[in-house]
Amino acid sequence: MILDLPLNITIDLGIVILGVLFYAGGLVTVMALRRFREAAKRDDNSYHADDAVVEAVVLEYTRRLKDYDRVIAEMRTKLDIVEVKTQALVQQPHVMVQQQPSSPMSQQQAPHAQSVSEPVTVTQHPPAVTTTVAVEVEDGSGGQSNNGTIDYILKLLVERPRTSREVQHAIGRTREHTARLMKKLHESGLVSRDVNSKPFRYNITEAGRTRLTKERPSAAQAPKIQQA
Repeated sequence: MILDLPLNITIDLGIVILGVLFYAGGLVTVMALRRFREAAKRDDNSYHADDAVVEAVVLEYTRRLKDYDRVIAEMRTKLDIVEVKTQALVQQPHVMVQQQPSSPMSQQQAPHAQSVSEPVTVTQHPPAVTTTVAVEVEDGSGGQSNNGTIDYILKLLVERPRTSREVQHAIGRTREHTARLMKKLHESGLVSRDVNSKPFRYNITEAGRTRLTKERPSAAQAPKIQQA
């Protein structure tokens, strides 16, 4: 449709309508783009806020883990110190006897005491002389009981390696007595000590197994001797 206006101006209505439609479409497109951009910005802000929350949680847990590691390290250091002190106390002699001028009665009792006592270690420091005596028994029956305890400990170690505390619970003795006895067995070569484990574990040696095999035949022959 064509309109004739004054001044010889001709306007095509189809072109006008198309222009209006294009303008309206462009306006709608611009508004839609603005809304989309605002929505994207809000989502981006929300995403950054979530990232901040997650980062704060991670930092808090990291701080707590570091605190726990520090506490565990302190406890481990204290435990190592206690173990070192315990081993030092166990390795110290149990009885320290200062040597004094002997009397006639003590000279008469000396041979009997040496026959039933444990090995005597003499440490000389000029000008004084210090004698370390570890006395386990006072009569012959006590020596047999001590040998029975040693054999029982060796039989326990045949089953599996054990610590000094496990041996103490098994034989029902005090900790000091058990420590001295295990030290004696280690020095005698009947057991070996695993220093790589904490606490130390004791294993039976070939000498200990040989002692057990020697004890078994003598125990089997005992009834025959009584019958004869």
